[in-house]
Amino acid sequence: MRAVTTKMNFYPSSETGGPVRHLDFRKPPEGPAPVTAEVHVLDAREHQDVGIHKSGFQLVRSPSKIKNFYDPEEVTNVYYAECKAIARQLTGAHTTFTYDHIIREPGKQLSAGGTGSAQTETGGNRGGGYINTVHMDYTDNTTWDKYLGLHGEEVPAANHVYALNFWRPISSTVDDNPLAVCDARTVRMEHLQETVVYGYGADSYSWHDIGIETFSVSASDQQRWYYYPKMTPEDVLIIKSYDSDGVIGTTCPHASFPHPEPKGEPRRSIELRVLCFC
Repeated sequence: MRAVTTKMNFYPSSETGGPVRHLDFRKPPEGPAPVTAEVHVLDAREHQDVGIHKSGFQLVRSPSKIKNFYDPEEVTNVYYAECKAIARQLTGAHTTFTYDHIIREPGKQLSAGGTGSAQTETGGNRGGGYINTVHMDYTDNTTWDKYLGLHGEEVPAANHVYALNFWRPISSTVDDNPLAVCDARTVRMEHLQETVVYGYGADSYSWHDIGIETFSVSASDQQRWYYYPKMTPEDVLIIKSYDSDGVIGTTCPHASFPHPEPKGEPRRSIELRVLCFC
């Protein structure tokens, strides 16, 4: 069995279970510092009992028609539609939305879409670079009216709502800082601390001012961690980030991790989230 042992950053377990925490990237850092824990990360390719509606993540082989991921107009016109088509296949959604994408490189990120049109670079002080602290993108308290309202849309009627995070390499390899994903079935409420994040990324990022409810995650021996080695730009790793049936136990904690035997060029990747109404 191929697996690696690495170190990842978690929220202190002594701090979980308290009142909702607020984190504002526009202000000096405050609150507890992350703690490092050793984690055994399994090769997900060797495990069959995973999938978007089982473990909360799924790898899809899906070559993109994009010629240049650094062209924001091409990405918003072509790649957004590609991801929404995959999301509809996985969820049966009748309506899908996506408005923002982020390109991650060492120490910085490039944001486009959102409430602006230009591609904007931000650094580590706004969450740029690889996110190596374990987190979950949304919570059960996340609502969509303000987010959709920024873009002139209303929340459509639906029996079920999902949010899916699409993570794709745009460098030839990503094994220097791959993405680790935690089996959603191994996450418990006592591992989590709700953290509302403001001021993340570029000013035009849709969640920048309205705030985004996330979960900070503490380490536990109960958790099972996976990654997909040797991903290429023809692969996209899809993470379930929100489920209206309940986030805990159905959606996926994740973080970048330093591979103990890095190979290839520094990782570059693109990510976006698709909101699905079924």
